[in-house]
Amino acid sequence: MISEYLHTWHVFVWSFGAMLLVTFFMMRQAKNFITLDPIPRSFSIMELEIPATGQELVNIIKGIFKLPGNDGRAAVKAVKNQLYLDFLFMPLAYGSIALVCLRVANKVSQEWLKYIFIFLAVLQLVAWLCDIVENIYLLKKMGEGDAVSLPAKQVHKAYIIMVSSKWAIALTATTLAVSAIIFFWTTGNYSMSSLNACGIAAAEILAFLILLKVTKKRANA
Repeated sequence: MISEYLHTWHVFVWSFGAMLLVTFFMMRQAKNFITLDPIPRSFSIMELEIPATGQELVNIIKGIFKLPGNDGRAAVKAVKNQLYLDFLFMPLAYGSIALVCLRVANKVSQEWLKYIFIFLAVLQLVAWLCDIVENIYLLKKMGEGDAVSLPAKQVHKAYIIMVSSKWAIALTATTLAVSAIIFFWTTGNYSMSSLNACGIAAAEILAFLILLKVTKKRANA
């Protein structure tokens, strides 16, 4: 029963929509991502996730805590809030990818392709675990404040490999699954359920973009 339900598009539609909603709130936090380097500048979450060196990570975090007054408090709160929200984002994002891979695995006729997409779906658990460890590491570093310590070269190297692996697993699975779906569509081998799901997902993305645009206009007003 559970297996049959997972092979439908309903779970994906809800998971994908919830992921976009969490993404919206995460992006709201990003507007307060400011660090002192040596003058105040904005930075992206990717600069924290994949810093070129351990020193670069230290500089960003120290710069956040060196910001004066409300700017500093807002930046610290924004970074921590986004990292905490990411714990909600993870199961929704990796779950959505896994569901699409399972749906493709159920659709393809070749046995070896079925196993590849099932394997890609299972690999999302590895990506999820890497993401959890990454967030715990960054929260620990943020917890050190302006006295944040420089990570050892081996630790930073292992961290970068872990984060890169997370992205490689998620992007590879997404690319292959979407490519397979496009192939089914171009050959006319698709069902109405998949057509409806893609239509709903497109509507969710459109609603997400409109929400971003409206909130941006209100912020600039």
